[in-house]
Amino acid sequence: MSITRTLLVASVVLPLTLSAQSAPSVTSPMLRDDAWRVTLTVFRSPGTGIMLSRGHLAAFAGHYPTVIPRDGVNRNTNFVRFGVAAYATPAARNSAYVSLSMASSLTRGWANSGLVDVGMRRMFTGTFSGQLGVAVLHAPSTNATRVNPTVGFGVRF
Repeated sequence: MSITRTLLVASVVLPLTLSAQSAPSVTSPMLRDDAWRVTLTVFRSPGTGIMLSRGHLAAFAGHYPTVIPRDGVNRNTNFVRFGVAAYATPAARNSAYVSLSMASSLTRGWANSGLVDVGMRRMFTGTFSGQLGVAVLHAPSTNATRVNPTVGFGVRF
């Protein structure tokens, strides 16, 4: 099975498995999972930009910076990332997530890519959250793949 198919299967199965195995958690009225939420996101999870979410699903667009070794040198590489995410337990303080996105390259020397990101989100308050995960960035045209840690901070409005 190709890496792309494996990642797609994992992105569907992982949130469902984690949701089924999650212990019941205390929910907060500030984290209602049926409410529309707009979140300003910072850094690489999912990127510096905006996310719109409701229930288990979210859509996002943002700037995704990373350092990728190219030609024997670590080089800053920038993308515009847009995609969707699924949260296993959106109303809980902690929730596993998976996201699928396109990453349009803004940097010469790296092709447009697909990106799969899995990790955990922690709600610090009803307004502030953090995300920690790992992403697989794959450029189909060059068959290049990179694994990156993803860290993010969110502010809900």
